[in-house]
Amino acid sequence: MIENFNGIFYLILNILILLIFSVYTFRILFAPAGIAKEFNVDKSGIFVIRYLGCFALATLLVGLWITFIRSEGPVGTWPYYNLIFLVAFFNLIYDLFFYFKIIDRDIGAKNSVVDLLVSAFLTISSGLLVLGLSDKLYL
Repeated sequence: MIENFNGIFYLILNILILLIFSVYTFRILFAPAGIAKEFNVDKSGIFVIRYLGCFALATLLVGLWITFIRSEGPVGTWPYYNLIFLVAFFNLIYDLFFYFKIIDRDIGAKNSVVDLLVSAFLTISSGLLVLGLSDKLYL
């Protein structure tokens, strides 16, 4: 498994990303009321939250399959890793714009420095994975 990820560093980065996805997917699917309250959304928003959670669950399951089940590991899986990077990058941009009140100033939701740090970590770590695994991803 370690050799599939070009060493322990990239394997650990991959697992950390999966752990973050696991936490968010669990919250979205099994505790959406907490997310709705956190972002000042009434109960009717739980449907949309769980609907988006289906995308998070699919991403998580593919990542778990690549990491722990697939014998080739990440070989040829460039769409998955590039998608993770792009989603993280766009989330980071939105988080920054929202945090600094550049957009959506009056929607009543909030984000914190922790949200920014998670988005930054996911962007940087997924970017490092794309670069560090490029010899395997693009086969």
